[in-house]
Amino acid sequence: MTTWKLLGSLVLAVPAVLLLAIGPRSKSHPPQNVVVVEYWEKWTGNEGEALQRSVDEFNATRGKEKGIFVNCLSTSGIVQKTLVATAGGVPPDVAGLWDPTIPQMAALDALEPLDELAAAHGINDKTYKKVFWDLCRYDGKLFAMVSTPYCYALHYNTKIFAEKADQLRAAGLDPTRPPRTMDELDAYAKALDERDKDNTLIRTGYLPTEPGWDLSYIAYNFGGSYWDDVNKKFTFTDPTVVKAFDWVQSYSKRLGKDAVTDFRSGMGNYDSPQNSFLAGKSAMISQGTFFAQVIHNQTNGKMDGQWAAAPFPTAVPGLENVTSCTADVLVIPKGAKHPKEAFEFIAWLNEQRNMEELCNAHCKISPLAKVSENFLTHHNNPYIRVFETLASSPNAHGTPSIETMTDVGDELGLFIPDLMLQRTNAKDGLAVVQARMQAKYDEFTARQALHKN
Repeated sequence: MTTWKLLGSLVLAVPAVLLLAIGPRSKSHPPQNVVVVEYWEKWTGNEGEALQRSVDEFNATRGKEKGIFVNCLSTSGIVQKTLVATAGGVPPDVAGLWDPTIPQMAALDALEPLDELAAAHGINDKTYKKVFWDLCRYDGKLFAMVSTPYCYALHYNTKIFAEKADQLRAAGLDPTRPPRTMDELDAYAKALDERDKDNTLIRTGYLPTEPGWDLSYIAYNFGGSYWDDVNKKFTFTDPTVVKAFDWVQSYSKRLGKDAVTDFRSGMGNYDSPQNSFLAGKSAMISQGTFFAQVIHNQTNGKMDGQWAAAPFPTAVPGLENVTSCTADVLVIPKGAKHPKEAFEFIAWLNEQRNMEELCNAHCKISPLAKVSENFLTHHNNPYIRVFETLASSPNAHGTPSIETMTDVGDELGLFIPDLMLQRTNAKDGLAVVQARMQAKYDEFTARQALHKN
């Protein structure tokens, strides 16, 4: 089977010729007599500018020394375009993707294994924090390296905690610290909820779906998981997973589904001043490491010193420092013209100084096992040590290595709103999710087995 036939089911909706025609175009002028590494990346704005600074530094130093020039091009729809270009035999040398795409692309033989290249540069499982090393691997092989990663933690508004100190103390809670258990989180949330004279919800102590990006992994905080990696089976109907989503729905039942809908409809994008946390409308949320930069930029520094971050609470006594981790990753597509030169850049970026510089610019943690004191002391996130501790924890969880992981995200994206609108309950809704996801996974693996034969 050719790569195109393997990838065809993913890209038939858009003609390959059209996608290739609208691919990224270079505006740079590489020097003569060098190997040009074509690098496609999804970042724009400040993140794109920070990445370009790293690329420029490589080109001026290691690249110049070794006769390599990295040509960084920003493009939208990068996953599909990379797949189409790979199928057409004209892939970039490096592509900046997201870690959930690794299992499927590796299974489709769309990525070059990186084990030998990594070993040649002294990169191994001791180089990374375990959670990030694991998410870069599929079927026992290394297929990606991290560019910038992050994990999630509880963010809480210390100013609101202080203003509502009497209500918190009346509920037997300490306004000087965050909740540490799920029961405490519920109690803090209830004490901090606020309604106006018309009983309209104007502030939530906490709302699982605000913004809810990491709810796919909430079962970890209850001691469960929706994927059995040994038997390659989904476990959405496991009682622990059901309990986790029962908890999610409990907020809709307590606050009222219409009240939740109306509240969320009045909020802006996560990176705007109308974000519920920035506007003081949510006292607690779960967000990623990068959110510190959003808080500072969107409030012009007015919220600096008025918030803090802590591990998200768990429902299991003794289960601590639970977090979900994800990452932007660098891959070398199958058939890339210059894999060795491409990995020279990837390996350079993964050197401690270079990695820490980029991660700090993106306000993210480092994937590396060793982190400098300078990185921690001068980081743009004042709670970077909290996030570094979480990512280094044995209870840090990466994206499950599932070939149909993007389908899982889409399915949960439909289920969770139905749950909050009380159109279904956790047990019944998860049974539907279980059946659909297992069927899609079985279909994918059966198709792959047929191609191999």
